[in-house]
Amino acid sequence: MTVSRFTRVLRRVFFTAVALVSLVLGGVVCLMCQALAGRDAPTYRVEGHVVSHERGALPVGGDEDAVSQTIAVDAGSHRYDITAVDPGLDLPPGQPVILDISRADGSVAYLSAGGGVVDLRSGVVRPVLLIFAALVALGAVYFGAVRLHVYPPVATWLALVLGALLAPVVVFVRV
Repeated sequence: MTVSRFTRVLRRVFFTAVALVSLVLGGVVCLMCQALAGRDAPTYRVEGHVVSHERGALPVGGDEDAVSQTIAVDAGSHRYDITAVDPGLDLPPGQPVILDISRADGSVAYLSAGGGVVDLRSGVVRPVLLIFAALVALGAVYFGAVRLHVYPPVATWLALVLGALLAPVVVFVRV
């Protein structure tokens, strides 16, 4: 194999690798944006009552004394099982509750009972950090590809566009 043929093969392999890395990192960004959008999606209210209540030991963050609360709520045509480490879920069976259900994914966003509200949504720190890390890694990949002159900047941008176009497809198809 000659040097020029080896260089062409190396460029094709590297182009494919950059496109795949773009796909993965773009997928992470899309998935985390989807998680953040689902977190703050509109909700609708459902009234119900607590059917059962269980307590269990759930070590969280090294805290051996943390107690998880699991309740089952009967809301007419649907039953919701809710588990969290929150003293606000310490509700007796028969307690009337109001659930705010996310229109995006059908999960319980808030639980209201006896004047108190329990926020059951996931946090925003992890998705924001993953978005930031993926964008920094994506920038580093493209900076390195252009800086090393492995292939022309036009091909680098083509790989970026390919990754950006395929990433949402992969995320929403859930391959």
